[in-house]
Amino acid sequence: MIEFENYNNTIENIHSFTENLMEKNKHRNFILARVTFFEIFDSSYGTSPRLLDGDEELGYIDTPKSQDFNIFQSLLFLRDQILAEIGKRIWGLTFTLYPDGKYEIEYDYNVPEGFNEKGEWIGQEHG
Repeated sequence: MIEFENYNNTIENIHSFTENLMEKNKHRNFILARVTFFEIFDSSYGTSPRLLDGDEELGYIDTPKSQDFNIFQSLLFLRDQILAEIGKRIWGLTFTLYPDGKYEIEYDYNVPEGFNEKGEWIGQEHG
C-alpha cells in the first residue's frame, strides 16, 4: 500500500511546482498548466511544461528551477511506490492543473525506446 502521508507530500511537491510555473508566467493568458515528466531514471528525468489556452499551446515559458531536487525526489518516490504496489514501473507522468485548483495525473508505463524494464540501455551505440 502507498504510504499515504508521503504520497500526499509527493503530489503536493508536483502541485507546488506547477503552481509556481503558473505564477512565473501569470502575465500570459492561459487556462491551464500541464507538466509532463518523462524518462524517469535513477539519476535524471526530462520535463516538458506547457501552458494551454483552450487547445492552443503557448510558446516558450519560464520554468521554476529552485524546486528541481524536490521534484526529482518526488518522481523517484512515486516511481518506486507504484512499482512496489502494483508491480509496474512508471516511466513518466503528466500533471494537469486547472484554474480551480483541481488536478489530474496520468501515468506513463511505456518503456522508453532503446531501454529495457530495468532502465538499462539496450539500443544501438551511436558513432
